[in-house]
Amino acid sequence: MARVDTGNAPQLDRAVAEYLSGFPGDLICARQIWYEGLGGQGVAKPEDVAAIEAAIGSVPGWKREGDVRYEKFGTQNSYKRVRGGV
Repeated sequence: MARVDTGNAPQLDRAVAEYLSGFPGDLICARQIWYEGLGGQGVAKPEDVAAIEAAIGSVPGWKREGDVRYEKFGTQNSYKRVRGGV
C-alpha cells in the first residue's frame, strides 16, 4: 500500500476504514495500522498516532478499549471491534 499522509484527514479516514473492514482480528492499535495498513516506516510520530486514533474512533463498529500490551508495539491505546447481539 502507498504511504498515506496522516495530515490529510479525509484520505486517512478512508484508508483506516478500508483497512479495518478487512482486518480479521477484534483488537488493534494505531501503530499496527501505521505499519501494516498505511505503509509507515520507522517510528510513528505522536501526531501520526493521534491522527490514526482519531480515524479509528470515527469508524463505526470500533470502540476505545484502553491500554493493551502488544508483543511488537508495547503498551498502546487500543480499539476493539463491537459485535452486534452481545
